[in-house]
Amino acid sequence: MIKELSLLNFRLFSNLDLTFNNSLIILCGKNGIGKTSILEAMHLASSTKSFKDTNISNLIKKDTEFSKIILKSDKEYSVFFTKDNHIFSINQKEYKRLKDYIGNLYTIIFSSTDLNLIDGTNLYKRRFLDSEISTLNKNYLKVYSEYKKILSERNEALKAQEVDKTYLSVLTSELIEKLKYLYQERLSFIDKLNYELIDISSNLNFNKISIKYVKTYDDKNIIKSFNDKLEYDIKTRTTNIGIHRDEFKVLIDNDDAEVFASLGQKRMIAIEIKLALKQVIKKMLGVDAILLLDDVFATLDNSKINKLIEYIKDSKQAFITTTSVFEIPEELLKNASVIRIGEMK
Repeated sequence: MIKELSLLNFRLFSNLDLTFNNSLIILCGKNGIGKTSILEAMHLASSTKSFKDTNISNLIKKDTEFSKIILKSDKEYSVFFTKDNHIFSINQKEYKRLKDYIGNLYTIIFSSTDLNLIDGTNLYKRRFLDSEISTLNKNYLKVYSEYKKILSERNEALKAQEVDKTYLSVLTSELIEKLKYLYQERLSFIDKLNYELIDISSNLNFNKISIKYVKTYDDKNIIKSFNDKLEYDIKTRTTNIGIHRDEFKVLIDNDDAEVFASLGQKRMIAIEIKLALKQVIKKMLGVDAILLLDDVFATLDNSKINKLIEYIKDSKQAFITTTSVFEIPEELLKNASVIRIGEMK
């Protein structure tokens, strides 16, 4: 459980200290007061990433030079960052390699940005896969880094005035070797999510939800796929197929949810995917991830709210933001600690 959180020069907060003594925490305050930023800080301290901004230096409070997050659970997690540098520490021990820092504390964030899982860019969807799989499997992060290095070398080779096809062939073989591993890990992860989504959709009385991986090559003959694209790669001077170009689609009753789902349905789909992720983490690692839920009950009808409550109550710890405690179901509120976020600068 998260017991304390301290923020210094983070987003709109100059200095904020919070103490938590419950498994269910309600963060209440008007819009724009920083409730989401508190969840963002928790997620950053656990995962090294912001769910809102790919560049964490953008999270530093305006007109200040650095930001610091201290999160205390069974260990003390510290994140210190400037415009040019960041330091992640656990119990005051600095971790140079992020892969060694990741995996000590697990949080799952739900926010409005998760609608991008359904209708966001392919890049956003790939980042979701890579980030979550890396949390579960540190070797994935290592192989993916190797893949990107080889990809960069191949793209440079394609930009040469006279392309060396022999050298290109060597790089392509190395790239395919990494691709095969990454592709199988992505498929396995999506299969696990789909397995959990069956029960979650049923429990929430919702449409059938599934995720379909969309690849840019023939996985039965990857070498031929690259050979067939070679001349086009040379013409465009870049690698047009591979893990870095793949994506996924979310289906609702076997139809493309981006096209056929309403805004309310998309929001529910995103919640289900995050709940499925929580179950995958629990089964693979034996860890019950902490839920960070930003305005989770918005647009949901009472029947779905009541079903969702069961998942929240079953969690090790959950943080929920709201503009008013009257939006929180009584069943949750009676067992929760309410923290009112005021005008803090």
